[in-house]
Amino acid sequence: MSKAFGRTIVIAAVVTFGGVTWWAMRDPARVEGADVAADARTTGDGLQSAPSQWPSGVVSTADPRDGSVAAPTGDAGSANPDASFVAYVSGKYRYLPQSPKLTAALLERERIAIAINTAKQSADPDEKQKMPQLQAELAEADRKVGGLLAASDVAGYEVLKNSDVDQFQFEDYVGGISNVVPLADEKKQALLYAKLTNRYRFNQVLENSGLMRGDLTPSQRQNALNDVSRALRESRDGFLQEARQHMHDEEQFTLLSNYENTEYSGELDKLRRIADGGAEGG
Repeated sequence: MSKAFGRTIVIAAVVTFGGVTWWAMRDPARVEGADVAADARTTGDGLQSAPSQWPSGVVSTADPRDGSVAAPTGDAGSANPDASFVAYVSGKYRYLPQSPKLTAALLERERIAIAINTAKQSADPDEKQKMPQLQAELAEADRKVGGLLAASDVAGYEVLKNSDVDQFQFEDYVGGISNVVPLADEKKQALLYAKLTNRYRFNQVLENSGLMRGDLTPSQRQNALNDVSRALRESRDGFLQEARQHMHDEEQFTLLSNYENTEYSGELDKLRRIADGGAEGG
């Protein structure tokens, strides 16, 4: 794995830890099922296409920086997960229809996802050896969650499960404009749906490109970068096109456009460094 690629994983973990912290600081009244749960980041699996409609009940995609998930403070794997971990999971899946069994299954799924991303970043060979078993456990956890959802909600879960970074970025934007041009809740939901469906397509191209593996030849990396860059641009443009109809006025749309263009430029720079870094680090 290249040095540049390794650095991007660390960056992703820091960014996502910010997202975890943000979820933990949300209004406790919105953390549904916390008492029940106390008693009770990427396999490559997913849909072949983005869901055609937002699932019933719902209002989160992998990041080109690997989407690694950093564990919140406390023991996420204990029988009694702490409040910050419960808040993180509840916030991430806050729009899925809730039940005690589903809450417990989601907590377990996220615990495994955190363990996988910890192993990915570890230099300990013993941790690396755990990966196949953890991947199998995550696949089983995903199947369990899917079995607890209505058919109309399964597609939404597939989009939500690797959406930590995108949810965090979206809420960062919403929070940034709240004192200038607040967004109504129904507008937030519509915008987030548009964001995630467009990002989902980008993530599929990124995953299929092999760019993140760090084992491509220089010409293969350049070809992959071209494909991924185009998909990233289409993701931004598609989202903004859909978002315009949900914005209250031109000021809101300008703020959103500025934010998206800044994120786009930053992500494109990182993708280029990953492609260039592969040549340096091998």
